Amino acid sequence: MAIPHRDDRGDGYYRYRGTAKPDKTAVQAENTRKLLRDSRQRISFNATSMRALSVRLNQQIAQALCDGMKVTRLAEAAELSRWAVRTVGLSADDLLPSGLPAEQHLAAIHQLKSELAELEESKTALEDRRLNLLAAARRRGVLDDYELAALSGLQRETIRKMTWGVQPESGAIPA
Repeated sequence: MAIPHRDDRGDGYYRYRGTAKPDKTAVQAENTRKLLRDSRQRISFNATSMRALSVRLNQQIAQALCDGMKVTRLAEAAELSRWAVRTVGLSADDLLPSGLPAEQHLAAIHQLKSELAELEESKTALEDRRLNLLAAARRRGVLDDYELAALSGLQRETIRKMTWGVQPESGAIPA
C-alpha cells in the first residue's frame, strides 16, 4: 500500500508550485527560428528595394541619353560600361526629351548610385549575420539542416558549404 506524501496544508498531496524551467536547447531553437525568419524577411526586403532602385537608375540613365548626354560621360557617372549604358538607352524607346540640364541628370544618377551602394553594404551585413547564425545553429545542433534550409530560404547543401569551417561569433544565438 502506497502512502501519500502530505504537505503542510494537510490535503494529502504535494502541489506543483511555479513553472518548470524551459529547456535551454528549446529556447535556443526558438530564438534561432525567430532570428532566421527576421533575417529572411530583411534580405527579401533589401532585394526588393535594390530592384526598385536599379529600375529608377536605368530610367534616369535612359532619360539622360534621350536628353542628349554622351554615353561615355554617363558610363563614368553611373560606373557602368558604355555597352551597359547603350543597352539601357535602347531598352527605353518611349521617352521624350525632358529638357533637364546634364548636371541635374548626373546628380540624380550619383544619388541613386550612393543609395544602391548603401543597400549593397546592408545586404552584405545581413548575409554575414545570417551566415553567422546558421553556423552557430549547425555547430550547436540546435536545428537540423532541413529546418535551417526552410527557415533561411537556402538549400541544405548550400548551407553546409557556406558554413563549412566558419567559426560563429559568441552570442550569435542569444540564450
